[in-house]
Amino acid sequence: MSDRWVEEREQLLKRMKALSAKEERDRLEVVGSMLLILDVMERSLNGWKQWIRNLSLMSQFTLEELVEIQRSLEKQIQPFIEYDIEASKKWMEKFPIVQAGPRRMREEEGHGMYVV
Repeated sequence: MSDRWVEEREQLLKRMKALSAKEERDRLEVVGSMLLILDVMERSLNGWKQWIRNLSLMSQFTLEELVEIQRSLEKQIQPFIEYDIEASKKWMEKFPIVQAGPRRMREEEGHGMYVV
């Protein structure tokens, strides 16, 4: 990990905080702020996945360190998933209903048949 990566994340964090602290915002500014937040989260998650998928890097960590990372990630994602569920239930009627396309059944369910 480079100092540049850390500096970029610190700048993104400052930008997020500045946008949230702005008192007079219109709906477009709020939506833009939400997109920035999600983009920052996506970049971070992609970085974590690349890091964790690198088995030569992961082999340098002790089991205790890996468990510490795992527990920390779990602790941080649980509130987000809980909010995701809560928001989905709360605002479900605002989202269009998407008809599911055909899905492939598992082998044991139907020998590779498609169901609708």
